[in-house]
Amino acid sequence: MTDARTATIVGLGMSPQGRRLGISPRELRRQAIDAALADAGIGRELVDTCICFGVQPEDLRYAGLSPRASFALNSGGASPALSVVVAAGLIATGQADRVLSVYGEAFTGAAPRLEPNHGVAGRSDIGGYSYGYPYLYGLVGPGAVYAMAARRYMEVHGATSEDLAAVAVVERAYGSVRPGAVGYGRPITVADHQASRMIVDPLRLLDCSRPTDGGVAIVITSAERAADCAGSPVAVLGAGCGHNIANWWDGTMDERLGAAPDAARRAYAEAGVGPEDISVAQLYAPFTIATLMQLEEYGFCGEGEAPAFVRDGHTGPAGKLPTNTGGGQHSGFYATGFTPLSEGVLQVRGQAPTNQVPDAELCLVSGSGGNGGVHGSWAHVSLVLGRPR
Repeated sequence: MTDARTATIVGLGMSPQGRRLGISPRELRRQAIDAALADAGIGRELVDTCICFGVQPEDLRYAGLSPRASFALNSGGASPALSVVVAAGLIATGQADRVLSVYGEAFTGAAPRLEPNHGVAGRSDIGGYSYGYPYLYGLVGPGAVYAMAARRYMEVHGATSEDLAAVAVVERAYGSVRPGAVGYGRPITVADHQASRMIVDPLRLLDCSRPTDGGVAIVITSAERAADCAGSPVAVLGAGCGHNIANWWDGTMDERLGAAPDAARRAYAEAGVGPEDISVAQLYAPFTIATLMQLEEYGFCGEGEAPAFVRDGHTGPAGKLPTNTGGGQHSGFYATGFTPLSEGVLQVRGQAPTNQVPDAELCLVSGSGGNGGVHGSWAHVSLVLGRPR
């Protein structure tokens, strides 16, 4: 049975998602907040805690909020899933009753400007450009970091660029039928992937996500209070955190994304389930290699088996583990860790506008991002979402 204190997502709100929307980040956040509160069926006065990403001092006033506490999380793409973990702790300890977690950015409005001191003036693009001291040696941006992981994976397991292409094709197939997705109406083939230009070897253009504009917000409360909300409840059955900085010290930096064993093991244990019980997966995967690596790290297939797992159709709509069913960060939209989290909520609710997985009782959601001053040293958060038990 779900404990009365179990953190439960009762509201989900999303602004339009896309490129060059012409809407300010603050307005995108407000639109997402309005939609989340309406979905939950609660008024602004009931929100007692607000979690945002980056310091946004004017947001409370602009959105008409008056919480007891408001603070920012800064763990990159892991922040949305981490906000759920934080909210769960606040609710369990009685420090909060209803928590609003909100994100919104307009990345495609203007290009970032690099300063001589390697800082970024004004807005920065997704993930920032500096990865600690490796920046001094030319390691610029997350694409280079994922490319090194991809090269190692290919060398160790004999994977090919076509194996990466298979991931892109599946996710684009999902996105191509989802109205509003960046890949809507534009399916791709392996040949299309192979013809796309090289970005950072071995990653091609169609291996990489692109920044988009948009806002997302969720409302989190206890299972007990969820009964008084209008929104269809989604229980947070398990959660776990990990950090890839540990892999720096033992020399395994490019061997995994920090998902296993720490975050995944704890999330599964809290939920009392294993990978074989998961109905659908929503993975933080801005590059195709991240999908392959996480399929293995979460135990959905064995080491080196992810390419065959994808090729055999297991991540597709008729597979044993439909994955990134909204198109993911490649072909859906890029709202950092809110991309997989929002689709996970929709799937468990049975409300996905397309690609709804029948009987999606348990959803695995991952979030990854930030860094510990060295390349690839991301934080990682795992969530198991499900229907209240």
